[in-house]
Amino acid sequence: MKPLSCISIDDNPLFTRKLEAFTEGLDWISIIDSYDNPIQGATAVVNSNPDVLFLDIEMPYIDGEYLVDWIKPRLQSMEKQPRIIVISSVSEPPEELLANSDGFINKSDVTDPESFEKKLREILG
Repeated sequence: MKPLSCISIDDNPLFTRKLEAFTEGLDWISIIDSYDNPIQGATAVVNSNPDVLFLDIEMPYIDGEYLVDWIKPRLQSMEKQPRIIVISSVSEPPEELLANSDGFINKSDVTDPESFEKKLREILG
């Protein structure tokens, strides 16, 4: 079975490396690219259409909520749209963002590969 392809958009390179390390040992999911620039990341999502998008909320220039609003219409015509998982340190993500995403993971809950995988499986089913 082919692993789920993922793109991560997060302005924190240390957290991005953590996600990459936590998914390295998993055979069912793979981060194919990571972006600290939200505009480049959004363009990559539209161009490569990954299975999953990991998205931070608080980033310079453009926040995650705006990015989802920009990406969603561009993905409507695609046969398969990526699942959007918001990963952020905010304790209360905006309701509209939650409504437009498939799940939320608080960065403080991403402490080890096992807990991260458990959260992913809860969201992705």
